[in-house]
Amino acid sequence: MEITTKRITTVDGVGGYLAHPAGQKSPGVIVHFEIFGVNGHIEDVCRRIAQEGYAALAPDYYWRLDTRTVPYTDLKAAFGLAANLKDDLIMSDAGSCLRYLRGQDFVESDAIGTLGFCMGGRLSALTAATYPQYITAAVSFYGGGLAGENMRGGQTLNPMDEASKVKCPLLLFYGEKDQFILPEHVEAFTGKLKQLGKNYSSHVYAGAGHGFFCSDRASFNADAANDAWEKTKSFLEGNLKRATAGVR
Repeated sequence: MEITTKRITTVDGVGGYLAHPAGQKSPGVIVHFEIFGVNGHIEDVCRRIAQEGYAALAPDYYWRLDTRTVPYTDLKAAFGLAANLKDDLIMSDAGSCLRYLRGQDFVESDAIGTLGFCMGGRLSALTAATYPQYITAAVSFYGGGLAGENMRGGQTLNPMDEASKVKCPLLLFYGEKDQFILPEHVEAFTGKLKQLGKNYSSHVYAGAGHGFFCSDRASFNADAANDAWEKTKSFLEGNLKRATAGVR
C-alpha cells in the first residue's frame, strides 16, 4: 500500500505528523505521543497504522516550545518538557487535530479513533471523554495517570472522574513489571470502568515493563508488542472500519 506522509499545521497552529493511504478514503486515528515527543517511534507507529488502512495523525503538543523531542535516555529532560503541558490546552489541541482530520476528503469523518502511549495513553482516554461525539474507539498503551496517580501541575483532568463521559469501547494494555503503573492503579481504573458499565478490554503482559511496545527502548518486549499490535488491529477493524460500513 502506498502511504503519504507529511507535516501538518492546523488552523489553530497545532503541528503534527500525518500518514495515510494514498488515493483512498480511510477512518482516522489520533496518535498521542509518549512524554518524549513526536519522535521517530511515533512517526513509525503512524506509518504502521496507515499501512493498515487508516489516516494517522500525531499531534505535537510541544508545538509552543523551542524543544519538541528528547532522547529516551534523558528522562529528566522529558519530564521538564511535560511540565509545560496543561490538560485544557492539550484537549483544545486534540480538538483542533480532530477537526483537521474530519475536514480532509481522504478521511471518513464518522470513524475516528484515538491511541496513545505512556502519557499519551492517558490522553487517549481523556480525548475519548472530551469528544465522545467524535471518537469511535480508544486504545491506551501503558497509560500513566489513568487512575489519577502522580498527577502533575497542569493535569487538571482526572481520568477516573472523566470516565463516565466515554461512549466508545476502550482497549487497555499494561506491563506486569511496569515500575510506574502499579497493579493497584490498573485495578482502580478498570474497576471504575466496570462500575460504570463501560465497554472495555484490559490486558496485562507477564514480564513486560513500561514502554514494552517501543523497539527503541531497553524495555522493548517483542512478544508483548506483537500480541498488543494484533489486538489493536482487530480492535480498530471492528470499531472503525465496520463503522464506515454501517455495522456497529
